[in-house]
Order: sequence, then C-alpha cells, then structure tokens
Amino acid sequence: MNIIFTSNKETYKNIKRGTEILLSESDIFTENIELSVEFQDRPEMSVSKNGNQIHVICREAAHYYRALNYVLHHMEDKTFQYQEHIYFERNGLMLDCSRNAVFTVEKVKFLIRILAKLGMNVLMLYTEDTYEVKSEPYFGAYRGKYTRDEIREIDTYAAMFGIELVPCIQTLAHLHNALKWPEMSKIRDSADILQPGKEETYQFIEKLLISVKENFSTSRVHLGMDEAVMLGLGNSLRENGYKEGSLLIREHCDRVMDICKTLGLKPMIWSDMYITANTRGGYYDVPENADCSQWEKPDRNLGLVYWDYYHDDIRDYEKMLDIHEQLSDNIIFAGGSWIWNGISPNYSKTFACTNAALGACKEYGMKEVLCTAWMDNGAETPVDALLPGVALFAHLGFHKEYDESILKEEFKNCTGGELDDFMELDRFDSLFLNEKGNQEAQNPSKYLLYQDPMLGIFDYHVKASGTDVEAYYQEIYSCMSENCTKSAKYGLVFSFYEKLAAVLAGKADLGVRIKDAYDREEKEILKEISQNEIPDIICNLEEMKRIREEIWMTDAKPFGYELLDVKLGGVITRLKSTGRRIDDYLNGKVSRLEELEETRLPYFTDEMDKRENRWDRIISGCDLNDTI
Repeated sequence: MNIIFTSNKETYKNIKRGTEILLSESDIFTENIELSVEFQDRPEMSVSKNGNQIHVICREAAHYYRALNYVLHHMEDKTFQYQEHIYFERNGLMLDCSRNAVFTVEKVKFLIRILAKLGMNVLMLYTEDTYEVKSEPYFGAYRGKYTRDEIREIDTYAAMFGIELVPCIQTLAHLHNALKWPEMSKIRDSADILQPGKEETYQFIEKLLISVKENFSTSRVHLGMDEAVMLGLGNSLRENGYKEGSLLIREHCDRVMDICKTLGLKPMIWSDMYITANTRGGYYDVPENADCSQWEKPDRNLGLVYWDYYHDDIRDYEKMLDIHEQLSDNIIFAGGSWIWNGISPNYSKTFACTNAALGACKEYGMKEVLCTAWMDNGAETPVDALLPGVALFAHLGFHKEYDESILKEEFKNCTGGELDDFMELDRFDSLFLNEKGNQEAQNPSKYLLYQDPMLGIFDYHVKASGTDVEAYYQEIYSCMSENCTKSAKYGLVFSFYEKLAAVLAGKADLGVRIKDAYDREEKEILKEISQNEIPDIICNLEEMKRIREEIWMTDAKPFGYELLDVKLGGVITRLKSTGRRIDDYLNGKVSRLEELEETRLPYFTDEMDKRENRWDRIISGCDLNDTI
C-alpha cells in the first residue's frame, strides 16, 4: 500500500508507523492500493474508493485509523463512498489498573490498537497507587505499579495512534492501599481518605502530580476526589473540629488546583462530592430543575466528570446534565462497560444504560464521553470482556442511532471476535430472570461459585426459584464450547467460561441437594455426592482456576493474582472439607452435621436486587476481618 499524507512531518511519521503495525496484523492484500489521506477540521470522516485509488478525509489521526480499518475490511468492493459524523470530540476508555490487576504494557498496547481501529482518541489509566512516585517507596508497594519508563512507553505508543493517554489518579479518597502503611499516618484522615487542610497532604499530592507531569505527555489529569463520604470526620475532626463537607471539598480542590496551575496541568474530578456535599443526599437524588445557584462550586475551569452507569431512562441523564451545566463549563460524561459485577460481565445493563446516556450526551452537545472499565473486587472478570461496551461507545460516537447489525460488523472488524459470542456471557447472571435484561445487576454466577455448600447462605433463593440450575448452566457450557472455536482469538477466555459453566452446573444447587438428602436421611444420595459429584466439580474447578491464572499472567502483572488464587483455592478446599464431613457422617464418625441443620434463610429481601459482590459476605456468616 502506497500512502500519501497531507500532514506535518511528525504526524506523518507517527501515522506511517501506526499504519504499518495495523497492516502487519491484517492478512488482507493491499500492495496495489494507493491511499491518500487529507486532514480537515470538520465533523465528518469520509472514505471513497475507485478501483485501487482510496481517499480518506478526516479531522485527526484516531479517525484516520478508523477509516483505515474500514478500508481494510471493504477491499473486495471496487467502488464505494462512506461517511460518518463525529458526535464527540473525545471518546475513549478508562481502564482500571488499581483493583489488583495492573495490566502489562503489551496488553495496554493491544487495547490501544483496538481503540485506534474503533476511532477512539482517549485512554485513561486509572491508577490509585499503581504508578511510581519518587521518594515514596510504599506507594504501590507489592502492587505491580507502573514504572516511569513503562508509562512513557505506553504514552508514546498511544500517541502514535492519535490517542491521548490521560492519568486518572486519586488526590483525596480511594487511597486505602497507600494509606494503610504506618508511615502514611501523618496524612491519613480516615482509612482511605487524605487529611484535608494539612500541609503534609499537599506536599504529598504535589509529588503525585510531579510524577504525572514528568511521565505523561498530556497536560490533562483526572484528580479523582470521588466518594469521600467520611471527609473531615476522622483525624481532621479530632484535630480541627467539624467543618461542612461542601466547604472542605471546595477548599481542598482549590489547594490542589493551585498545584496543578503551577505545574501547567489541566485538572478534572469526579463530580459526585460537589453534589452530595451540597445536598447531603445521594448523587442522583437531586430533584429535577434544581437551582444550584447557592451551592459551593468548583473553579469554573475545573472539569467535572459526571459518572453514571445505572440508568436506562434518558430523562435521568438529562436531569443530571442540567445540574452539571450549572456547576462547570467543562463537563465530561463517564458511562461504563459492566465488567465489575463479579465473575461475568453484564452486557444487557451496559447496552441499555449506554444507549440512553449517549443519546442525552448528543442532545446536550457533550464534547467528551468515556467508557469506564472498573475491576471492583479484585479483577475477577477477564479484561477482554470490556470490548462490547467499548465498541458500543465508539459505535454511538459515529452513528446517530444504535444499529445492531452495523455494530456486529464493526466489532468483528476491530476486535477479531464475534459480538454474539461475547453477548452470550450475559447469561451467566440471568439465572433467575426468565430471559429479561439484567438491569438489577444480579450476579448469581459469583455468589453460587463462592458460597460454602455446607452453609448454603444463598440456597433459599436457589430452591425458591424452582430453576433447574444444572440444565441452565449445562446449556451455557455447550454454548461456550462452541464459542471457543467461533471466536478463536479469545478462545482462552471462552475456555475459562466453559469451565465456569461446568462448575456451576454441578455446584450451583449442591448445597440444596446436600441438605435435602440429609433432611430425608437419604444416605445413598449423600454418598454419591461425596464420592463422585464433589470430585467432578473439583476437577472442573481446578482446570478453570488454571485457565484463569494463565489469562491473568498473560494480561496483567503477577501482583494481585495471589488474592484470586486464595478465593478460588478456598472453594476447592471447602469442597474437599464438605466431602470429608459427609463421609464422617456416613461412616458414623459424627452423629449429625450441624451446618445442615441450620435453617436456610433468605439473603435478599423482596425489595433488594439479588446482587452480592462482597466475597467475605458470600463465603461465611462469620467475620473474615474481625477486629478487637
């Protein structure tokens, strides 16, 4: 392919190298193609082909790569003309690298190439304490933090594809891993919040921002500052007395803003603290048409990131955007690809919320949108599961309305996987939903995997549902087996889910069956369970665990896997203990099994969503983290 660029020398150099990388991934014949690329400041990207002559007109490098990818997958057409409107100036991904999984440089590069093919131009790395800071050895200790050289390598690679690498850090809350060390006590307000108003706190924050300034080429920085619900109520309260949260957040913001101005940084923060501190209510509980004129407000130049992953009604987003417009001239929207719900992704909620959210963002003329990929509770879900949500953000960034057939084509052409295969993962947590979308974010695949079969904390709901859970997960097992072949590029991920389905087919109602057999004194059934069924579940679980370890060690640094190893290893250990307990009862070594005589109570009330994402509450009625 002979390529002619109308751009400056540096842009030409970057795009040429990026093009070569993407072409090397493709097996499409392009030797006779003449490609000319013209950059114009306009909100459209257009591609035309006449024989072997291809002409691309676009605004920036990221959009060029989207056009290039389109060209590569329409080479069989002798002529075509194609145009897309660019609805958002910035459209990108926020990748969580703080919930134990710090993704390798190569994995981040893989995601960058996919973002480029999708035409996305922002990548935020969410790093609470997982980046190197000079003279702070405990910051990110034993956590696999990114070195300065690794950040710079990712930054350079992203720039080659027209993608802005933006640091997304924390300068107030969500710092429990950093603040747990004894030497950090002098700047600790409460368990995960820095002490506001203290000079040592701002000296520490300055170190964080200097590291950002030195290692990222962008001047933009996301400062975090969300969910500081105990702000000013710890050491600060004891030392200085009570001060209104709305005043504390404004004063803290002003101090950090001053540091940013000195360093030439352009900051943004999550917006929830400015709203909740002013209303003393929930983030989304502000009434419609609220008058915010008397609120404590941030600097008008401070970017406010409105995050919302929950609503499927466009009116909810319109209300919140109205409020944000009263607070800042610089609003960014952050939705999400739901991969933080446990072991499996929730795409039905991802798609319903994203379609409503980005519809509102277009209506309000938003300039920037982000798809967050949080990894709550230890990155249990493989990171590749974020792809459908990110592809949807890109799709809605270049199309006025959602078109399923077009998205499927774009997904395959950009990721190499089949969208339908990924969407089947939604079924793992739809056990009790009778084919309805999982808007409640139920996650039975997690709590039925981890729960103890002798305690059966969630067995009330399994039994009450009347669902044949073995047949349900056996069907998913067959589907995952097929997907391993159909989406071979992601075969290891589907192999993991294949084994998860096999485990759940045997284990999801294991506690129910054990207790029923015990209550009815059906000892032959108990013997079959202990001698045959439990060993089969353990065999599948050990293979599932092995595959999950392989995925982790391929995608992320080794740090953090030790906790997932403990979680999955604990299930195996308790299954073995269950077998021994049953055998002791059958052999007359014990006369009764007290665990099985405990009444199975409902864990969820009728008003609650059937979701439990806290591992320590799933595994036992006792306290894993008991204190004096």
